[in-house]
Amino acid sequence: MAVFRNLIFSDFPVRCRSSIRRICRFIVPGDLYAVKVFNNLSFLRPLDVQMREFEVLKKLNHKNIVKLFAVEEESNTRHKVLVMEYCPCGSLYTVLEESSNAYGLPEDEFLIVLHDVVAGMNHLREYGIVHRDIKPGNIMRVIGEDGRSVYKLTDFGAARELEDDEQFVSLKDHQKKYGATVDLWSIGVTFYHAATGSLPFRPFEGPRRNKEVMYKIITEKPPGTISGHQKCENGKIEWSNEMPVSCSLSKGLQSLLTPVLANILEADQEKCWGFDQFFAETNDILHRTVVYVFSLQQATLHHVYIHEYNT
Repeated sequence: MAVFRNLIFSDFPVRCRSSIRRICRFIVPGDLYAVKVFNNLSFLRPLDVQMREFEVLKKLNHKNIVKLFAVEEESNTRHKVLVMEYCPCGSLYTVLEESSNAYGLPEDEFLIVLHDVVAGMNHLREYGIVHRDIKPGNIMRVIGEDGRSVYKLTDFGAARELEDDEQFVSLKDHQKKYGATVDLWSIGVTFYHAATGSLPFRPFEGPRRNKEVMYKIITEKPPGTISGHQKCENGKIEWSNEMPVSCSLSKGLQSLLTPVLANILEADQEKCWGFDQFFAETNDILHRTVVYVFSLQQATLHHVYIHEYNT
């Protein structure tokens, strides 16, 4: 068993791509924390890459970013480990894997995700930080004092040579140019996934087995479209500029969200929104009031998002 200066470990490690996450207690005062213990392959990376996550996390302090409490040292190897905020409710990916969310999150929960990811990203932008690895598995969930979910960005160790899931990687990643729009593309994919329960761009047999078609989809995506699916081998790509009919979000919210997705899931990086416009448009959605209107003729409940000054 690994021995650390101030930590007592549980016996339930969780293996990740470049690390092992374990639950621990500080000897004093005994609170639960998560510890990121890096595997041997991670130490083969250049020293500046190894230190990047330490340095980034030291700068950040926000309720929608997993907090770094300490950097400890393993007694035998002298390897650094990160002692971080413990998030017992898993990740957004865990939530989306639940059968009840097969067609996307309920509207109230989606709006929480939208708010928390936007707030966390705004904090990163204030410090000039590009995350480079936004995806549901890197958005942790806790339950706040009011009983509502709180989502937090985590995992700031992504290197420039990304080895992340292909479906969360934009055209600019493939061209080895890393700027702010890398995060916008990944946010768009994540929001689409949260809203619909599925990924927006899917080659036949999936992105891992069909990387050439995946590359074609993300480089040839027509302007205004938010999804592209290949339903049979060597079949054509079926594009859509709307959410699928199975999406559980109201038409009112879909009408506001779809233009945001269309403009950050943009293959032409010159036409892609910047973060200023992204923040302006998403905050416009979040600051609206929902009015519920029941149509007797259609026997349906409509969600109408209006500005407070119009009430």
